[in-house]
Amino acid sequence: MEILQDPTFISPNLVYLLLMAGLWLGATGTYIPGTGVVEVAGVGLLMLALYLMTLIATNWIALVALVIGASVFFLLPLLKPEWIRIAQVGLVVQAVSSFFLFHEALVSPILIVMGVLLAWVYHYTILQSILKHHRELSSTQKDEFLVGAHGRVVSAIEDRGTVQVKGELWTARSPSRLESGTPIVVTEQQGLELHVEKAKRDTIDY
Repeated sequence: MEILQDPTFISPNLVYLLLMAGLWLGATGTYIPGTGVVEVAGVGLLMLALYLMTLIATNWIALVALVIGASVFFLLPLLKPEWIRIAQVGLVVQAVSSFFLFHEALVSPILIVMGVLLAWVYHYTILQSILKHHRELSSTQKDEFLVGAHGRVVSAIEDRGTVQVKGELWTARSPSRLESGTPIVVTEQQGLELHVEKAKRDTIDY
């Protein structure tokens, strides 16, 4: 413990590795929520890195810029996939900030370049694949969730009409004409359009 409290024994490269590993684990936990193990490990590494940074001459402005840049790169595509190119600016900010992270020592340029390359590869080969899988799974689950649900015709269906299912209004098609008020069951979902037929029992799923 005394070694950790002695600045002469603290390597800027090690602190940098702990910081980046914590950020990566935090981003991974955002893409793969659930157990909390990854998030806890990420927070633990970040806390250790921050503690060590209080013992050496740290450029806190550069640290804030680095964290913002890394967060933008990892998290922006999570909000909207089309923002993935804008997110790359965050990776540039991360790289530039890394060179100014400490006042009296420099993080190895090789380590910074390797960190940027690994972050890029990790994001595009692993995190993006996970995100794509979750989005496809969510879409499938949503479709399966509505199929079999019961509701009621709001406006008469000839070719198309409107139905109420689970408290929401949907555009619907039916193989036969259905009058307003007719109980229906969902047989298929295509995007925001439902395929329905007359239900054998009068039930509405809210």
